[in-house]
Amino acid sequence: MTKRFSLDRLLSRTGGRYLIIVIAVAQLIALLGAIPGILSINVNAEFSETQLQIFSWMVPVLIILSNLILLGLSWLVTRTARKRLNDWAQASLTSTPDEEYKAWREITSLTWRYGIAAGLVITLVNILPVFFITLSQSGAISSPFQPISINSPSPAYIVLGGLVSLLGSVILAVLMIERLTLPARLVLVPNDFDTQLKGRFGALLIGKFQILILGLIAISVLLIAPIGYQQTVRILYSEGSSLERFSGLQTQSLFFSVLALLLGAGFSYYVSKSVSDPIKDLINTFTKIEQGDLAMRAPVTATDELGIVTMHFNRMVAQLETLQNTLEQQVVERTKQLTATNEVGRVAASSLDPDELLGRVIKLFPEQFGYYYAAIYLLDPTDKWAELKEATGDAGQVLKQNHHRLEVDGRNMVGTAIRERSARIAQIASQEKIRSENPLLPYTRSEIALPLLVGDRVLGALNVQSTREADFDPHVIETMQNMTGQVAIALENARLYQEAQRVIKEMRAVQQQYLQEGWSGYSAQHDELEYAVGDETLENGRQMEVPISLRDQILGQITLEGNDEWTPDQRSFVGAVATQAAIALENARLVSESRQMAIREHMLAEINSKIWSSATIDGVLQTAVKELGRRLNASQVTVELNMEDGS
Repeated sequence: MTKRFSLDRLLSRTGGRYLIIVIAVAQLIALLGAIPGILSINVNAEFSETQLQIFSWMVPVLIILSNLILLGLSWLVTRTARKRLNDWAQASLTSTPDEEYKAWREITSLTWRYGIAAGLVITLVNILPVFFITLSQSGAISSPFQPISINSPSPAYIVLGGLVSLLGSVILAVLMIERLTLPARLVLVPNDFDTQLKGRFGALLIGKFQILILGLIAISVLLIAPIGYQQTVRILYSEGSSLERFSGLQTQSLFFSVLALLLGAGFSYYVSKSVSDPIKDLINTFTKIEQGDLAMRAPVTATDELGIVTMHFNRMVAQLETLQNTLEQQVVERTKQLTATNEVGRVAASSLDPDELLGRVIKLFPEQFGYYYAAIYLLDPTDKWAELKEATGDAGQVLKQNHHRLEVDGRNMVGTAIRERSARIAQIASQEKIRSENPLLPYTRSEIALPLLVGDRVLGALNVQSTREADFDPHVIETMQNMTGQVAIALENARLYQEAQRVIKEMRAVQQQYLQEGWSGYSAQHDELEYAVGDETLENGRQMEVPISLRDQILGQITLEGNDEWTPDQRSFVGAVATQAAIALENARLVSESRQMAIREHMLAEINSKIWSSATIDGVLQTAVKELGRRLNASQVTVELNMEDGS
């Protein structure tokens, strides 16, 4: 973590120069990989003093020259990447997708491009000059024990040792560059996943492992094989003990074997790290995503198949996050729609006044859905005009004051919805042919009109307008249709309720008139309808007066007087007695009235029977007079037939 932090801090300070700095550092570290080859040349090749003097200053100069050439090439192939890193360091990282693609391509292909360039430059600048100089100054080796002589193998040892140094230094440099440029790759990762995949230009794992394995095999062979050949030549062409030569061969072989093993261990460590670190990052990301953090993304630290897997994984997680957010948004929208529908139902259940109902319902559309304008139209008695009853906003108030109405057969959304008894939707208002523009609503971009249906009857229409195009999706339309259905039913219930109230009011008026007439007649027939019990009126008594009422008609009054204050329970008790007394009095009056009607009907039936039993005119008249006088206790009854012509 400290190293990563140091590299990140160095990157933020140096910007684009960071790439050249880490490449230079990698070149210095890569010199360690060249040591086995240099030692191999020193052990196997024999140089003259003149050659040693030349090579002592020439080789360092050539190494510096080759590294400078490689730095220059690296500078050229990372122009866009360095520019973006400079912008990032200055907190002004704004670039086009093309620049992102170029920078990502440059940084992901830097390692293998550097490896190829380093192999060519080291061969041309470092190995070949030394080889040709050694070749031009090499002589023949002869021995008195051999009949022939051979040319000096020093040029061949230069080439073999140079190849070992080349492979060791280039592989180590590539691994270090891959490692040290990681912070820069993390900065330059494009935001677009397709650009990440398209711009990735790194070597694949199979290529890396093949190069590494072949390189280690080549290093081992090139280190050990020349030792045996050189010791054999020395045994044959020089004087000395063979055992001493074989002992030297054994020591050198063991030394270079251990050296090759250490070099291979170092290479394999860095290669395994380049594989294990991205996998660890993926595992850590998996863990956090399993805990519900879909905003987490795995860092794209590799440029091979692991990098491709990471990119695809990040894209999959991004799609899942988008899907989850979309679902959550849909749930929020659906919850809002259900809330609005429930609110309409609650308002409809709590109010039976049409004006109050419409006023409360129409406010839900801007509050719950955020729409620009909403209005409710109801048909007039002629069913030819849709009159505006409620609307939102200042425009709605102006239209209400002007008694705005729309012709049902006219060219407008509301009239069309009422005529066709179906929803009329204009997702793009300017393209709707039957829509009429309203100068008070200039920002309308989409509009919907829904009929208010109760069975086969159309009560009116709901009109909603939005400032956004295509703002009415199927879910919103379905919700609004449910809301208009509830509003229509509520309006119909309110109408039926008001009609029922009117009928009840008329019936109450008739009942009150009937009660008033009945008790007025009863009072006229009975002079004394007052009853009292108890002592005479007290001077300081407490009175309680409770009316005797039936169906809002006062029939009389109960008056009580006592010394103490009347309690609420006593008043309630007397009120209950008064209510029961009113009902009992009315029942008694009705019974008395029914008896009188029965007696009257009986008397009428007897008189009619006697009248119909008379066969002559005189008999009919005499019977009528006698029965009326007797039944009604009349002192005189006269019946006169007047047949005079009025003309």
